[in-house]
Amino acid sequence: MATTGHYLGFILTLDRPDMVGVNPEFAHEQMAGLNFLHGVAQAWEAGKLFHIDLNDQMPAGMIRTYYKIRVSEPQICVLVGKVSRGCEMKYEGPRHFDAHAYRTEDYEGVKEFARGCMRTYLVFKEKSRRWNADKEIQALLKETSVSADGTPKLGRYSRKQADALLAHHFDRDAILKRKLPYERLDQLTVDILAGVR
Repeated sequence: MATTGHYLGFILTLDRPDMVGVNPEFAHEQMAGLNFLHGVAQAWEAGKLFHIDLNDQMPAGMIRTYYKIRVSEPQICVLVGKVSRGCEMKYEGPRHFDAHAYRTEDYEGVKEFARGCMRTYLVFKEKSRRWNADKEIQALLKETSVSADGTPKLGRYSRKQADALLAHHFDRDAILKRKLPYERLDQLTVDILAGVR
């Protein structure tokens, strides 16, 4: 199937939907013009995230891989394209790198590749710990997560919550004036990944 959304719709038609989950596929989401992390969050919200791939099959994907590792760790999660604190995503399912060693490698080279994938995971896990402990990053997260003009707080989907959002009057001028320092947050994240912070 093409995307996580397709799978989630199909699962509901099965005789035993409780037995079936999703392993979001990065390349499929990208080819459809979707955001992979949104697909992961969608599967998680539906209780159907049964597996997660940590690579993205793209060069220079370090920061995306980092955020995917953050998704799979119990301390934090990524929702709606931004990192959120305290959303209680406690994914404990399987994780793996859907990746391949160079075709020129022999058996020992393939084993070295597998060890490298595991080391990369552990390095990024440690970077995630540092990211969580960084006071400036946490202050930026707090600043960007404050609800403006009484907007209903988002959480697990419910009809009541959807109705509250539909009924809410959004003041576009006030929203446009609000400072959202995501560029600073991105740079601090890169600094941590590069080992300069």
